[in-house]
Amino acid sequence: MKKLFTLLFLLCATVLTASPAVETDPAAEEMLKLRQEAEERTFKQVKGEVKAGFDDSLVDLAELYYQGVGTKQNYKKAYKYYQKAAQKTGSEYAAYSQAFMLMYGQGVKKAPLQAFDMLLQLAQDGYPPAALEIYRAYKKGSGCQQDDALARQWLEKAANYRLPSALLYLGIEKGEEDPQESFSLLKQAADLESERAQYLTALGYQTGTGTEPNARRAFDYMLRAAKQRYAPAQWQTAQWYEQGYGTQADLYQAFRWTRLAAQQGVAAAQERLADMYERGQGIPANAKLARKWQKEAQKTKKQDAKKAQEKESAR
Repeated sequence: MKKLFTLLFLLCATVLTASPAVETDPAAEEMLKLRQEAEERTFKQVKGEVKAGFDDSLVDLAELYYQGVGTKQNYKKAYKYYQKAAQKTGSEYAAYSQAFMLMYGQGVKKAPLQAFDMLLQLAQDGYPPAALEIYRAYKKGSGCQQDDALARQWLEKAANYRLPSALLYLGIEKGEEDPQESFSLLKQAADLESERAQYLTALGYQTGTGTEPNARRAFDYMLRAAKQRYAPAQWQTAQWYEQGYGTQADLYQAFRWTRLAAQQGVAAAQERLADMYERGQGIPANAKLARKWQKEAQKTKKQDAKKAQEKESAR
């Protein structure tokens, strides 16, 4: 549920294009301050437009409340303004957002039956995101009878709209049915910047599943996913830099991507990072940081084991 605002873009353009820096960097702190100020100005302006009777700004205000941009996140107010926008402007996006919040009980009492009816009408009217949500509803039985066949029909309709998530899900579902078609769908989603699809496309090129093996393309897609902060891809990119798979071996880049994956809670990356600090691989040796990351890895593995046990018990 994301929408780009031209106004917000104009206000934040100079601060959003910069790459993130370390927390202690004064320049990064100033950049963050400028961004927050720009977001606050955007919120005040949009809120003022709504008060002045500009109905077209209702959906913008709802989105700002939903995302917590320029103000504290408030699902209740977001729902209120999505509802008003749908009623006053006939916005399909607003109606979809209202139904989405009803389906999942965000800012309003959960009402899956009502949400399903609203989403189905939007999907039948040709609104692409609603088609994907109807797929999820039939898959889980949310607001309707669970039905895999109908779920698949709606997933294929959503994929025909070239929605990245729909192409991804359909590609995964077709994995065993038709590896070549599966790979094609995943690659389409990857080229539309789905990070998970980029990761899976990379693995397809690595293993030659549904396509010819190609180490260089495998690395390129894996790196694209890693740059989108997809943790499994960051860890795989680190390993491929260390191995020289699909790219020139580079121990510093291996360290860099290992650290990023470790910071996102990948236990194997945390263990490897501790080892790199201990041995001084890709970075000067640092016994203190080696101990820190070894402890962090042990903590993460315990948490992962607990989550796995809870998931198994819930079955």
